[in-house]
Amino acid sequence: MPNAPRVPGRREVLKYAGTTGVAAAGLGLLNTPSAAAEPAAAADATVTPAVRKPLDIVVFGDADSEAAHALTTTRSDTVTGGLGQSARVLNPSDPVSYWGGTLKFEAAVSPAGTTYVTVRLWGDDYDTTSQQAASGTNMWRLQLFCDGLQVGYQDEGAVDSLDILDTSPRTPGRFFFHTLPLPERMTSGKKKVTLEIRAMGRIWSYGQNADQLYYKMTTPSRGIYRLYTHTEPYFIPPKGEVQGPAPEPKKRTVEGPEALEAVRKRVDKDQRYYLTAANPAGMDAFAFQSLAEGYLWSGSPAYRKPEALDRVLRAIDGRYLAWKSDQAVLTGSDQQWQGFGRVGLVLALLWEHLGDRLDAKVTGSPYEIANPGFEDGGDTPTGWEVPGWGRTADATWSRDTAVSRSGSASLKVTATAAGGFITVYSSPKARVGKGIHTYGAWIRTDGVTGTGAHIDPLFFDANGKLVGSDHRRFAATGTHGWEYVSLDLDTPDGATQVEFHLRLSGPGTAWFDDLVVTAPAGTGGPEQPPVRRDAYIDMLKSSRDYWRQHFPHYTNQSQICAIGIYQANRGLALLAPELALPEKRARDYMYQSLGMKPYLGKEDADGKPTKPLGEGYYQVTRAGLTRELGYVGSYGEVIDWLVMMYESVTRGHAGQEAPELREQMIKIIKARGRFRVVDVDETGARVSRIETVVGWRNEVYPGEIAYASRTAWDSHPVMSAAVFKDPEIVGWTQEMVADGQFYKQLDLLIHHSWTRVGLAGLRLVSRDWDAFQALPARPGRVPTAWDRPDFVFTDEENGVLAVKNGRELLFASLYWRARQGVNDYARIHHLTPTDQRSATVRQRSAGTTGDTFTVRDWILWDYAINDPGAGHIPPGGFPPPGDTLHQSQKGDVYRLAPVPADVPDPAVGVHFDGVETMLVGRAPFYLCEYGDYLIAMNTSADKTFTLPARQAFGPAQDLATGRTVGAGQRPEVGPRSTLVLYRGRRTTD
Repeated sequence: MPNAPRVPGRREVLKYAGTTGVAAAGLGLLNTPSAAAEPAAAADATVTPAVRKPLDIVVFGDADSEAAHALTTTRSDTVTGGLGQSARVLNPSDPVSYWGGTLKFEAAVSPAGTTYVTVRLWGDDYDTTSQQAASGTNMWRLQLFCDGLQVGYQDEGAVDSLDILDTSPRTPGRFFFHTLPLPERMTSGKKKVTLEIRAMGRIWSYGQNADQLYYKMTTPSRGIYRLYTHTEPYFIPPKGEVQGPAPEPKKRTVEGPEALEAVRKRVDKDQRYYLTAANPAGMDAFAFQSLAEGYLWSGSPAYRKPEALDRVLRAIDGRYLAWKSDQAVLTGSDQQWQGFGRVGLVLALLWEHLGDRLDAKVTGSPYEIANPGFEDGGDTPTGWEVPGWGRTADATWSRDTAVSRSGSASLKVTATAAGGFITVYSSPKARVGKGIHTYGAWIRTDGVTGTGAHIDPLFFDANGKLVGSDHRRFAATGTHGWEYVSLDLDTPDGATQVEFHLRLSGPGTAWFDDLVVTAPAGTGGPEQPPVRRDAYIDMLKSSRDYWRQHFPHYTNQSQICAIGIYQANRGLALLAPELALPEKRARDYMYQSLGMKPYLGKEDADGKPTKPLGEGYYQVTRAGLTRELGYVGSYGEVIDWLVMMYESVTRGHAGQEAPELREQMIKIIKARGRFRVVDVDETGARVSRIETVVGWRNEVYPGEIAYASRTAWDSHPVMSAAVFKDPEIVGWTQEMVADGQFYKQLDLLIHHSWTRVGLAGLRLVSRDWDAFQALPARPGRVPTAWDRPDFVFTDEENGVLAVKNGRELLFASLYWRARQGVNDYARIHHLTPTDQRSATVRQRSAGTTGDTFTVRDWILWDYAINDPGAGHIPPGGFPPPGDTLHQSQKGDVYRLAPVPADVPDPAVGVHFDGVETMLVGRAPFYLCEYGDYLIAMNTSADKTFTLPARQAFGPAQDLATGRTVGAGQRPEVGPRSTLVLYRGRRTTD
């Protein structure tokens, strides 16, 4: 084998095979990354090529290695970590900021081809704050720099952060490896570069300003053990390195039936609150649906109580009045894209019990903060929350029944250290109209010496975007009795909701009580409110028709929208049948969102579809996965929406069967089962998690617990098994219970006070748990476990695959975060019982056009850039605090993929710089090599590609067919098909 790899030209010819259905293109161009190396031909093509040693190894915490690499540090300590190995941690700055400590050092690189950097991390490190908070607060990141330029993106880039600390351990008891490529232009002609690792705080991807996006780093980073440079994408650690043994899974026994009982208590508390709350008109849609469900459930204190029906309708009245005061209430529904759909669903559920209530006039007002005197709740007040970022470790909050200004309780907040703080906010947000409102609260303090206790109303638009903040009004510091604090605020333009924040910057203790919001005259709705029947018809028809004209193009969004359209139409069918769409027409939106029919997009005013993605785009692939651009991890877990959609048809008055929906929904759920990682949790218990490493929109590694269903705002772990009763799905769910993982997943349902989460808990204890327990035992088990049969699952429309090959799992996204052009990066997640590797690697592509996109000098991808009219979020997002950073990939040129002729340019409406563009980043053909695997994927619908001669790879086994492909053979890859070759020795034990 030559000493150095051959550097190919920028193009290599890849011939299309002359078969029927091939476009008359003649030749396709095999794109290669700039100066990327093609592996040299093996001297003996009958054996696996030898693996090159790393170019360099930096052992952190080892004085000799650090000196040899000229290591310099800021705010760093040496520690002894996993398996007794040395490491370095990076500490927060003083005073704390987004940036923490740094490691800067020299490392060897290859002067030709691609040099990869791999970091070795301990799999038991994770953010333990998730045990106390609804979401992790210390999800610190590590970012790689090369010769002063940032390598890749801090958020959601194809080349991502060097590490993101998660809320669960990634590989308990073992090390794992994460690999990133250095830009070829930065290593070309060089033998050494200066690398730097910088620690930084958490990023919230949906932040609407820099403060929301970038969180301060307050505790040390995880340990950084070793860093390697090498030229092969698949990293193999040197012999003799201790990595940790394969785990021996056990059953989780930490939680038990008391967790389910806690959910029951939470649901009972919610039901009693909805039945007695002072302002039912202010209930959100989740709350009034919960009360409607409680009216029908014998276990609820609201069961068959007439006042429950009255309160549900008063809540709908409040929604109607708010909408008439501000039309944006329709677009800012509690569940975005669903509109007033839940109103239609609730009417269907209660139709036979409403009597003459629909003939009464609309009444009530939605403009009121829920639980303003903190009278309702247990240890903490109902309707109030503390965000994950909203307090320091020393701060506490509680409902204090020993101190109150009026009634029997108040809110107590304490911060014991200087600089300590806590924020408590109202949830759900309250509706707010136009004009000047007065916001007030009574505050009492004890020993407050910091900035002090204050109120701060925050305003949001209909889509939940922050449009007005920093309205703080402080109480006096020190120690004093009850003091009234208030301010008059003119509702900002675009604001439809207000979130009341109560804060303390300590040290000290403060109590809050008797909050008031005084609305200006004329915000209570029409002077002569209509009869409910007419008002609800107006609501439902407006909602249905609005969302028909605003049908979104991401699968999860279109599914939610289709549910809302159908639910609204179902309510209309009860109230005004002549205005309702025919059943088949109403289901058509569901069919589109489920991939049962092509997605035709939003309609014009005449009901004609606009077809923004042409006539052949499907929202769910033929393989059964949802679509955004490529494969998504948690965002692809749409099982909650599937159940909601199915029950929108089948439940309530005049419910109907929907076997065609059920069949497609089961297919989608089973496809997700191919993307599960079975390992152990922090206790050593067996667990199945969502595969997120190759997910476009995920930055949580490992993913959430999921066998069939997961726990989320709208779902719980046994939901799909209880509803669909499919034998395999039931078997997976029974496996979850056997592993002891069911009770663990109830934490969210117990502790998160949002009414939306309470509705999910209600359906668990009122219907689904009993239905699941009544099902017979099934033998089905999660397909990716080591003892399950091998499989090759490919999805060319999403450019993703999952392979089980003996005791190896390979997940690969070849269409990887290519938002504005074909970037020739692939994302890999490779697992064995002892090893885990995640990597972004170079690959090759073919079939692109002559058009190009040039990479900008951005440092992150910000998903908040989605509204060209907003004007407040710049392309590339908000820069982080500190010195201006520059992107090492700036100037890279990506070719564009061809799109169907009937797809407009841009594909989904107004395009502006910084917004991902559909289809142009998915190449017609990919060729990716990773270790013993060669993947050739044809994503096109009408072309056949032939593999180029690659004698270095072979002979190999075609994992789908079992046949052997010789080193000199050049297989053809037909339209929408994938060839996965494996040249290694298959391990089965």
